[in-house]
Amino acid sequence: MYKVMIVDDEPIIRFGLKSSINWERENLFLLGDFSNGKQALEAIEAAGQVDILITDIKMPVMDGLTLMKKALKINPMLKVVLVSSYNEFDYAREGLTHGAMDYILKPTLEPESFCKTIQKCVKKIVEEQTIKKKLDSVERTNHFRERKKFEQEVKRVLLQKHRETNIGHLVDMFQTPFIVVCLKMKQIDKVEEEYGFLFKSLIFEEIQERFYKDREEGISIQIGESELLFFIKNTCNPLTDIHRLKEKVEKETMVSFSFGYEVVTDCKDLVTGYERSVLASQRHFFNQHTNIFVYKHPVEEFVHPLSLQELKELLTNIDVENVPIFLGERLKQWRSEQMTPTDIKKEACDILTTLFMERIEYSFLIDRCSEIERSESLNDLNEYLLKGFEACDQYITNQKMKSNTDNELIDKALDFIHKHYTQELTLQHVADHIHISRNYFSILFKRFLGQNFIDYVIDLRIKKARELLVHTSLKVYEVAGNAGFNDVKYFSKLFKKVTGSSPGDFRMQHQK
Repeated sequence: MYKVMIVDDEPIIRFGLKSSINWERENLFLLGDFSNGKQALEAIEAAGQVDILITDIKMPVMDGLTLMKKALKINPMLKVVLVSSYNEFDYAREGLTHGAMDYILKPTLEPESFCKTIQKCVKKIVEEQTIKKKLDSVERTNHFRERKKFEQEVKRVLLQKHRETNIGHLVDMFQTPFIVVCLKMKQIDKVEEEYGFLFKSLIFEEIQERFYKDREEGISIQIGESELLFFIKNTCNPLTDIHRLKEKVEKETMVSFSFGYEVVTDCKDLVTGYERSVLASQRHFFNQHTNIFVYKHPVEEFVHPLSLQELKELLTNIDVENVPIFLGERLKQWRSEQMTPTDIKKEACDILTTLFMERIEYSFLIDRCSEIERSESLNDLNEYLLKGFEACDQYITNQKMKSNTDNELIDKALDFIHKHYTQELTLQHVADHIHISRNYFSILFKRFLGQNFIDYVIDLRIKKARELLVHTSLKVYEVAGNAGFNDVKYFSKLFKKVTGSSPGDFRMQHQK
């Protein structure tokens, strides 16, 4: 609703103006009526926003023209209607030249004409607001395009291989000092498992959109599957700003993040600031209970991971009981933060590979290394490494103990599969039935049958579908269901891919 104020030193005039209009029906709210300009001005200052001012010209304490001029300084978009007598027309004309919308003569005041005057004011307000919205929209669009263009320029600079990249054209765009912030999503595996792998990109798009909407300055760039960069204006307390950013982002997305940042004082250090913010964010790997990190200059140079040759020399013929001692020594080195998380993960995988490469199935070893590479903290990595060592050692023991029973396991599994393949059947269902792990059963099945479990089951289902198509009059969707396919469209596409014919054509060809 638009806010209206009435000012006149004659009570009867004020009453007449107030009762001439159904304010609510006209989408208007009457803030009040006042007997002089001084009272009205104080009320305007207190209200903060008045849309329409209806004021007498001649009043004690402060006249209407003075009130109008001062009120327009407070709100230049204010619409003023002057109330005057015949002998005040010169004053009314002066008011019109200074921004009044219209004037009303007291002796000829009629409710209908007064209402039309106010409606004219409202119409003008609506028109101006519409124009303002369009201009604001154009301005926001242009501003957004400029920021996007700037974003692409910065991204191009960050992707350059040479540090000597010319960034002179960016100097005017960046106001130094500024903060480079690297945001990294936590518990990525859990997020993907619960919401799917596309969820991350949707979250980052949402964060960027909100960032551009809330901030007039700064840009945001996605630099990886789980990382987002912010370039924002520096304040006296960057840590407080980043805490606020963290709270806002996590509240809106319901996802946890860690942050690393570096304050850049010279635009030429843009690439260095970016690299340092990433290094700062990696400190979460060593300090999993802290979430915001400033870049810390290393006391010593980074240490390179042990090479495969060095690991072979250290681990060849090592006693099993000495392996945990070796791993403990490496853990001390890793905790010193003199190696990057990437190098630590590589070395941990190389240790496991060196110890077991020649003795177990490669796919089993790859699974253990994948767990290590996904670890988000050093504690997690150490746990995965120890579990990986124990699992590989147990695998070798099981191989020796079960070498004569694998045939029995596969026979039992195949018997179960052939009885249940037309029902919902997964690798886990069969593994549970023969009481071994899902991963081990997958490896065992592939070794004995020469194909993956699901491919074997699909072959059985297609064979069943062929029989039903030839020897029954069941409809295609009934054939699909009886053969173990829940989706008839998927069944039809798969059947044609395997047999070269659609289910309908196959039936016609073979029934003839």
